[in-house]
Amino acid sequence: MKIEIANKVPLDKLKAAVLDAKSRIKVLPATEWLSFSWDEIRLFMHEYPIYVLPTKELIDTLKTLIAPYRKTIEIGAGTGNIGRNLGIQMTDSYLQTRPDIKAYYALAGQPTITYPSDVMQAEAQVAIRILKPDCVLGCYVTHYSKEGEGNSWGVHFDQILPKVKRLILVGNEETHGANPIMKVYHKEVILPGKIITRAGYGNDNRIYVWGDLGNLQF
Repeated sequence: MKIEIANKVPLDKLKAAVLDAKSRIKVLPATEWLSFSWDEIRLFMHEYPIYVLPTKELIDTLKTLIAPYRKTIEIGAGTGNIGRNLGIQMTDSYLQTRPDIKAYYALAGQPTITYPSDVMQAEAQVAIRILKPDCVLGCYVTHYSKEGEGNSWGVHFDQILPKVKRLILVGNEETHGANPIMKVYHKEVILPGKIITRAGYGNDNRIYVWGDLGNLQF
């Protein structure tokens, strides 16, 4: 399905406000992002491309959630804007470098990710086997499914969950609610208007937490 961006609005002011000298996204309060229109934010996320913005509120909350653990890694890190600001090892399968995937995205009118050198190339389960983390973070990462919600390139979260002490996913109820591990007991952290994803900035965006919930402070 072709992705349509309704309004091609100028992004000069937004980019000047949110990008640093290295053209990396700054950690800013959600209110600073929301001083721009949703058309501007959505187009920026489309062109960058990025799926979750590193708002200060999100980064601060994630820092608290990973703090009890010796080692946390991010899977599906993409451009690295979340993991880099948490100071954790970032990994990604580099799926969007595959010619067939690049062609699929091109047909959909969707830019593909240029993976930074600090994002380690490794599929999620391989990264976990090699790096042996206590805690795993994924932001807007699609689950594996042969049909329906998810896709055949997605992550087998049901296989990852038993291997770590805590699994944290940042996502959206409508987009990620069909993930099979949603049926497993977990807690949800809702930061009203503070988590901004491609799905918007409403309360359907949230942080899902599985595993060791005894020290969860939310």
